[in-house]
Amino acid sequence: MAIISSITWKSFIHDLVINHCEKNGLRTFTLQDFISTHSETLQSFRPTNKHWQDKVRQQLQFLRNDDLLSFADNRGTYTLKNFLILKDEVEDNKIGEVLASVPEKREYLVETFARNRGWVKLALNHFGDLCLCEGCTNSFNKPDGSRYIEVHHVIPLCEGGEDALWNLSVLCAHHHRMAHFADDGTKFRLRDTLLGKIASLTL
Repeated sequence: MAIISSITWKSFIHDLVINHCEKNGLRTFTLQDFISTHSETLQSFRPTNKHWQDKVRQQLQFLRNDDLLSFADNRGTYTLKNFLILKDEVEDNKIGEVLASVPEKREYLVETFARNRGWVKLALNHFGDLCLCEGCTNSFNKPDGSRYIEVHHVIPLCEGGEDALWNLSVLCAHHHRMAHFADDGTKFRLRDTLLGKIASLTL
């Protein structure tokens, strides 16, 4: 007789989502990719459930209701929320500072200290290492000779943004802080400017 795990569907799916994001280096994933990547694991969790794909969609909705996921678009794209620190997402000696911060600052710090993540590479490869703000010349070289630049989610993950090219920008430290901590009028003007700039560069 098969032993039924005491783990709930929701906990199982949430853990699998975290593992999926860890492996890919992205907090954003599509339903299609998630199901195709983990089909065997999903089917074996409750072998008697012949409608496991419907069950997965249901549990993802439950995770959205719990504010652990957001639905980024109408193409089945989800983003892992609650500012979970993924493996290698921030430098080890910065994790305590990040976890102790309020949500807005936490997201800023995760972006600032991010390293070797899929979304960082995506932005740097496409936009380069100069601030996207018009006329900005704020820059300096790091000890290894590379230019210092920060990668920013234009629409925050907590507001339905995603780790996708349309929502990523490269900013100097000054404009990155402005994007997070300026008054609302300044932040939204900067957001609109960056979205327009990114759209023109990704045509």
